[in-house]
Amino acid sequence: MAWAVLVFALLFLGLLPLYVLHLDLAKLAANSSGAPPIAIVGILFTAYTPTVAALLVAWRWPGAGGVRRLLKPLGRWRIHPGWYLVALLGPIPLLLLGDLVYVLLGGNAPRHWLALPTGTAEGGMSALLFTIGAVIAGAVGEELGWRGFGQRRLQTGIGALAAAIVIGLLWSTWHLWPVAVPGGLSLFDWTDFPQTYLRLTSTAILYAWLYNGSRGSLLLVLVAHGAYNIDNSIVQTPDSGLHAIPIIVAVLHGLAALGVVLGTNPRTLTRGVNQLEA
Repeated sequence: MAWAVLVFALLFLGLLPLYVLHLDLAKLAANSSGAPPIAIVGILFTAYTPTVAALLVAWRWPGAGGVRRLLKPLGRWRIHPGWYLVALLGPIPLLLLGDLVYVLLGGNAPRHWLALPTGTAEGGMSALLFTIGAVIAGAVGEELGWRGFGQRRLQTGIGALAAAIVIGLLWSTWHLWPVAVPGGLSLFDWTDFPQTYLRLTSTAILYAWLYNGSRGSLLLVLVAHGAYNIDNSIVQTPDSGLHAIPIIVAVLHGLAALGVVLGTNPRTLTRGVNQLEA
């Protein structure tokens, strides 16, 4: 509970300059060159709040286990290569299937189904830098908190599936922070809200499955999170499908998570009974 409260408290701290300076997020998104540095730093800081909160609670909260114990699962790399294959390439079939379903429903096909994120692609160097930043922030800034602290501790009491759903709901709410700042709501379509909760809660189940199935390898989950951000930039989406395809992809994530639930023990999200990482 202390960690969850601290995650959102730190999130508010990072967003505080937007409130104090009365900055419109929609205008900043359109032209960030004129934004005050403190606002940019604050927004960047929000991406790391789950991990920062986990480190602070592990360090100072009595009975939280300490920072060393929190970081230990990062060193678990000796696992079956198949897990790494799933973590690295698993998102690509889901994303490609999302494009295919969209086309079968009458939508336009992308000009290129796959394209490497390079400085010469649409968006130029800024697109490449954004991809690199998303990989670092998504993997390092989030997973030590969501899975390394939240999932790991919560599942010992209520089981892996229930813990993953709770973490998924927190994760989804945290991701929708722009709606709480001036001008942020205008950046969203109404469909973004249900698809965010469906996709991220389903992903939380999939990541809990990866974590527990690999006997507590947080490194594997970091690889999976980073790979998703990269794979999402490799699989191309036609402009006409910017709202429809995320909904389709969210449903596909839900089906994948359902497959995991049906094929595993919901208490552990593994095929065994006692494989939870303590």
